[in-house]
Amino acid sequence: MANDANAQTTTVIGWHHDADAAFAQARASARPVFLYWGAMWCPPCNRLKASVLSQPGFASLGTTFVPLHIDGDAAGAQRAADRLQLRSYPTLVLYRPDGTEITRLPCELTGPRFLHLLQLALAAPLTASESLQAALSGQRALSADEWHLLAWYSWDTDEDQLLAGRNLAATLAILRAACDEPASALRLAWHALHAAVSAKAAPDQHQASAMLLGTLADPQAVLAQVDLVTGYAVDLVRGLTAPQSAPRLALTAAWSDALEQLESSDALSPDDQLSALRVRVRMARLGSPVAGLDAASLNVRIGMALATANDHVRRHQILNTAAGLLVDAGLPDEAEGLLLAAVACSLAPFYFMHNLASVAKKRGDTVAMLDWYQRAWEQSSGPATRLQWGATFLLALLEATAADAGRIGAVAAALLPELEGMLDANCGRNGAQLKRMLSKLIGWNGASEQVEIVKKSLSAHVKE
Repeated sequence: MANDANAQTTTVIGWHHDADAAFAQARASARPVFLYWGAMWCPPCNRLKASVLSQPGFASLGTTFVPLHIDGDAAGAQRAADRLQLRSYPTLVLYRPDGTEITRLPCELTGPRFLHLLQLALAAPLTASESLQAALSGQRALSADEWHLLAWYSWDTDEDQLLAGRNLAATLAILRAACDEPASALRLAWHALHAAVSAKAAPDQHQASAMLLGTLADPQAVLAQVDLVTGYAVDLVRGLTAPQSAPRLALTAAWSDALEQLESSDALSPDDQLSALRVRVRMARLGSPVAGLDAASLNVRIGMALATANDHVRRHQILNTAAGLLVDAGLPDEAEGLLLAAVACSLAPFYFMHNLASVAKKRGDTVAMLDWYQRAWEQSSGPATRLQWGATFLLALLEATAADAGRIGAVAAALLPELEGMLDANCGRNGAQLKRMLSKLIGWNGASEQVEIVKKSLSAHVKE
């Protein structure tokens, strides 16, 4: 199934898979490089494939750039990720032919909005970094397109490429104050507020809530900022209001109304509509109860969304959102039933086994939880994925059954062959997994010769 999913995008525009070859062609043809970094099992990657990368509008733009797709499980992919400063799946970057970054693009936008942003970036005479320098220094006024590209920059996948050591919250606050383009200023205000709340920097709560309520009351503004309305909801409500307070009840009620509009918006795909419903469920848990979120109603909505999934790529994303929705609604049994069905027909069954492990953990069933983690690791594919899934299983063992030295030692030892022949074991996401395992094994109080061998091996790889 994975090959089918990849073929869907590959046959449309003909992706390159080698970074050096792609940049060589870019230099020879004087065209920019569009990089998609992702993984077959990643739900947001599958949403991106279905909603953007497989669409005719993206294919028509494909003649103007060199398309580069690096799969995180490809040979040497994590080493390339270190060189290009890539981490989160998915990450989208547009480069000049000489390799200079033009901008990083958010993957959460709807198809038309993403294509509009990509067109602006392709035509941009300056990089996002150059525009940022001008905005922060005040040396010149930015054009509307420059503000648009900064406001819609993918700050969450920046990896310090644009920020270059700057504080995110402070930088966004300066940009918001300097921006004279209303739509871009609003988005920068949302970004700045979320960054401040995440950094535990207390903003003016009355002013912040007023700004949010103003946006949420405007259907067009909600649609324009749909990724932030859904993505920042829980963090902002929790960060700005106290439980059961009047400000929280007012904010959750306004947010729920806005989300309900998104759930039926023709401008959104069924999976994005379902994501809005999931956030409305979470709003109900934070504020006053909302009607229409009972098990029967939710299952009807999930069924409707799944009925629109005519390919495994979109179905994977919808199933992931649906399972999370049911868990958030306090319906773990329904979530488990959905996930068990998904495992039987998914393009990445091992991904949903992790979800099943989480459901078992919430239920207090340690045996089932560890069994699902083990099965997920055993059935996973791709070197980086197998290392990540194996590390997750080992860490779950260490947390749940720290006294079982025999099983911990056996699993730790079984992970070592995963590193053999892996040229980028200490790079990117691989290196992060090695450090996770090494840290937990060093802190483990048990005794095992196998674990000692594994610790030495991991230490050697981490230091390489």
